[in-house]
Amino acid sequence: MTIADVAKAAGVSVPTVSRILNNKEYVADETRQRVHEAIRTLGYAPHTQARRLRGGATMTLALHHPIESPHDLSSVIETSYFTGTAEAASEKEYFINFLVSRLTPESLLNMYRSNQIDGIILLQVRLDDWRVNLLRENNYPFVMIGRCADLEGLSFIDLDFENAMLLAFDHLVGLGHRNIGFLTYPEAWRKVGIGPAVRSLDGYTRALNQYGLRSCYREIGLNSVEEGFEGTNDLLQENPELTAIVTVSHLTAAGSIKALALHGRSVPQDCSVMAIGFGGNFASVVTPSLTTLEWSPYEISYNATILMTETLATVQFPVQQVLVPPKLVIRESTKEVS
Repeated sequence: MTIADVAKAAGVSVPTVSRILNNKEYVADETRQRVHEAIRTLGYAPHTQARRLRGGATMTLALHHPIESPHDLSSVIETSYFTGTAEAASEKEYFINFLVSRLTPESLLNMYRSNQIDGIILLQVRLDDWRVNLLRENNYPFVMIGRCADLEGLSFIDLDFENAMLLAFDHLVGLGHRNIGFLTYPEAWRKVGIGPAVRSLDGYTRALNQYGLRSCYREIGLNSVEEGFEGTNDLLQENPELTAIVTVSHLTAAGSIKALALHGRSVPQDCSVMAIGFGGNFASVVTPSLTTLEWSPYEISYNATILMTETLATVQFPVQQVLVPPKLVIRESTKEVS
């Protein structure tokens, strides 16, 4: 079945059918209806790859997450990012390439110049990110899941880390806590300017100033119960009077609960624990279940991918800058100071 068969059945020209298939304007509603009826009757399905070739677009996107080790892909967080992107790309009839290696400027530009991709979605964005600078300089389309420092003319969807820290302290201070420890992102992340590390610490400082609290934090590794265990031990040595701990990972929160138990302190009776990040099912199966401020990585990556396709489909598509607030889910790991 070809487009010519559809045109013959509908009594129109092949270019008219083509215009309707590509959602072009200036086609009478009656003609459009007749063509769609012919398509349904004949069971015609457009050949997606042929339409891509004719349009000069690859209909391929990339999601780039530069990771230190392939073992990091076992994280639930990364899997959800990939799943959300894949679902949105499929709905919009795009292919998607997942890139987890460290790109060079030459390899990134070559993907556009050799028609390997139409656009790219960037993860793990730094405040001064060479990928952003290079793509902006060459006027290649991209969307960030994250934020750099200079956002003029750039589209992004990011997690509101600063506000998340304030909300965490609002919750704990509201329960009467004044000695609050914080386990945050690795020091190496902050030094190279990776957004979550910098912005979470900024939000923490703002929260301390707002409530007049003493600083007590450690920069530790992510997604490791052991790191949370060791970090909590360090916090308790610095401030044995801690009554609450905030972490940026659910696994490190589990490590905090383990360390507190070895110090003879139960959660939440003797110390509250809460996590900021991607909770979901894991937060519910920890004992006690974790109070969280959480986002959905699936929804964020899905929406970023839709934003990328809309940017590509629309001439002079307006810049979209979206900060996603976290959702507070109160479970068993926090309680009022007695």
